[in-house]
Amino acid sequence: MKKITIISAMLLSATILFGQYKIDTSFYSAALDQVKMVDIYFPPGYDENPSWDFPVIYYLHGWGGNQNAMNTMISFLNQMINDSIIEPVIMVGADNSPAPLGGSVYVNSVLWGDYEDYNVNDLVQWIDASFRTIPDKHARGLLGQSMGGYGAFRYGILHHDIYNVIASHAGPLNFNDEFYRAQSQQAILSENNPGPPYFYNFGGNRPSTILSFLVCGVCAPDTNTPQTYINPPIVQYLLDESGNYIDSVLAKQEPFDIIFMIDSLSQADSVRILLGDGSNDGFFLYPGTLALKDTLDLKGLQYEFFDHTGGHNMPTGFKNRSLIFLDSLLMSPGVITNVNQVQVENTNNTLHCYPNPCRDELNIEFVLIQQDIVRINLYNMMGMKVDQIFYNRQEKGTHKLDWDTHHLHSGIYLINLRTSRGTKIQKIIIQ
Repeated sequence: MKKITIISAMLLSATILFGQYKIDTSFYSAALDQVKMVDIYFPPGYDENPSWDFPVIYYLHGWGGNQNAMNTMISFLNQMINDSIIEPVIMVGADNSPAPLGGSVYVNSVLWGDYEDYNVNDLVQWIDASFRTIPDKHARGLLGQSMGGYGAFRYGILHHDIYNVIASHAGPLNFNDEFYRAQSQQAILSENNPGPPYFYNFGGNRPSTILSFLVCGVCAPDTNTPQTYINPPIVQYLLDESGNYIDSVLAKQEPFDIIFMIDSLSQADSVRILLGDGSNDGFFLYPGTLALKDTLDLKGLQYEFFDHTGGHNMPTGFKNRSLIFLDSLLMSPGVITNVNQVQVENTNNTLHCYPNPCRDELNIEFVLIQQDIVRINLYNMMGMKVDQIFYNRQEKGTHKLDWDTHHLHSGIYLINLRTSRGTKIQKIIIQ
């Protein structure tokens, strides 16, 4: 088992946050041949339990952010850990904001370097070697926003041997969605008036143009581009001077679409998915998210969809739900003596609640594979604890509870069963 102490140079950059701490540090990436900044959050219990190893959530920031974007999650993470809603977990946020476009899109590129290798290989290996993590797929999850939402899906699909859970919000998941293309086209043209002929400039307050350059940097980088009407001239741009799409460039986007890539993922890969977006997403990504949802249904892949009426930014509800979702599928912290013997702890105990929907009484049935302390709590969909249903030590075997639900308002809730072997969650509807 690893027992590695954080070196003093790292401790000098530690920041106390909500009674816990994170470090803003750096490491050398061989894939990029440069030193990169990384933020690492350590949960309650990390110092107090020096023999414990912990699961890791990798936070993938959006365009315009860097490693510090992870700070938006830390207050939620701390509160949920301290309230025993989720287990202690390490969170890692790495810088993915390289020049010239200010974002890596989490892929390898001749424009900005091998950022996929940096994140998937260099970063994960360095974190596992330097800190007390559980070095196993079932102890690693991905949480991404916008550009990071794309990265979370990409890594979860292409590297499902490394990550177990995908939580993605407002990611560009379907570049070739007709609504997205039509709305993006009009937005790009309006940002680059007068025209035609149009001149497409990456700089200034042109969010749709910036996103289009990033997409082209993924699928069609070309530092010798013959297109003289773009700045910077480093890609095969997707629009011509008249404002029309160029079919040959659109064709290069398809292999990078998540809705195309998802076809390679199967149930046997054991990757669980939470995706969400707002119906008023200003980058016109919502229809593409719905299309991916339909594709997941057709493939029979397990997922949960977080639908809301907000915009592109990640709402509080998704932040809370994503942490609960990740926690329910990641391994619990503890003493790991042999990585080769690591099991998927979360799948051993079972939980079944019925009838569902229910009106007056809910039957809760659970099976323990060993004697354990059992906590059963009720949460609303915002991740707030509503009621404690049960808390006691129970013997191995099958147990049943009849729980009165008269005091609850109608709505959707989460039953959370927690033991030393992990967490089980079931969604219920109270009528």
